[in-house]
Amino acid sequence: MAQRRSFKILETLGRGGFGTVYRAEMTDAGGFSKQVALKVMSYQGEAADGIARRMRDEARVLGLLRHRAIVGVNSLVLLEEGWGVVMEFVEGVDLSTTIKAGRVPVGAALEMLEEVAGALEAAYRARPTEGAEPLKLVHRDIKPSNIRITRQAEVKLLDFGVAQAEFITRESEDEREFVMGSARYMAPERRRGTETHQGDVYALGLVLANLLTRKRFPDPPGTAPEHARFLSTVLETVRRTIADDDAPEVRESEQQIKTLLLEMLAYEPSDRPDAGTVERRLRRLRSTLPPPLLRDWADRTIPRLLAATRDESPDRTRGDTGRIMVERGGKGAATPGTTGPEPDSPSRLSPAPDRAPTGPAAPPPRPASRRALALAFAAGLLVGVGIAVPILLFVLPARG
Repeated sequence: MAQRRSFKILETLGRGGFGTVYRAEMTDAGGFSKQVALKVMSYQGEAADGIARRMRDEARVLGLLRHRAIVGVNSLVLLEEGWGVVMEFVEGVDLSTTIKAGRVPVGAALEMLEEVAGALEAAYRARPTEGAEPLKLVHRDIKPSNIRITRQAEVKLLDFGVAQAEFITRESEDEREFVMGSARYMAPERRRGTETHQGDVYALGLVLANLLTRKRFPDPPGTAPEHARFLSTVLETVRRTIADDDAPEVRESEQQIKTLLLEMLAYEPSDRPDAGTVERRLRRLRSTLPPPLLRDWADRTIPRLLAATRDESPDRTRGDTGRIMVERGGKGAATPGTTGPEPDSPSRLSPAPDRAPTGPAAPPPRPASRRALALAFAAGLLVGVGIAVPILLFVLPARG
């Protein structure tokens, strides 16, 4: 009989409509223990099967990836409370918090996104086994709240809950009839249901503009003429911000930064660079800029932001703190890359023309079924997960 693990809840990191993310102490039968992030699905409604399939897929695909900027996954676990994912605990703050708190030095901002670009490239090119085809993973929800920075200047890309990849143990179907992601960072073609690696590059370009300027731009428009005006506004805002920088080296980098953004935010996916190219260009740009380095900025800034986050969320250590969750025995337990219990037939996606993003839906008996609409609405509730969650819950179609 397999040895069971137990999880002592130390802190509630975030709570949403379908489950909760905890900081927990995991202990195995041999007495080995470590702190982990434990994401537990508790939702029992109509969408439960589809959400569980997506959560298991997220764990499996993360188990196939190896990159310092991608949050690590330990295993899938079947608890008495429901399915869970055991993940690396990342103590830090997300980019949305840092943007609200104050200006990030340009050099440090470029370092952060260099790491994210490297993670996107690694995820897209990764091969699950030697000689296998690449995963061609597309994250589909790049935004500030899905990028986390630690005091040690580690950068982590979070929330692969709506990622699309090619791997054989996938349970859920994704027929691209539902638009996935966050509207504020969504490439024009993604609104029309076309998924590409360059769609993630586009979103990363908007994150870069957001990080440099501390401005929230409107949703990117879907037509070429409107998009041209949108892009002009973004570039002019970036230009003004860089022109006001105290460091002459930063002011001299204006044209290079604008050129990179112009390419990353091109209307046509074929006109955008891949993430690997973006990573290299950000690295070269960073080498021309003055201190502080990311590690120095993070050492000074992240502890203060972490303390402020805890002060704003006094209930993080209440509620489930001290509770023990125990792994169920039997064939239900699974590790990333295995299928676990036999799932129901994979969910299909309801038709969704060019409109605001939403989440997966179950098979409708007719195009506008009550069941499909309920699932789409339910996925939208996931935006409610808390501030300091090391990995956000399931599907997050919020506006970044």
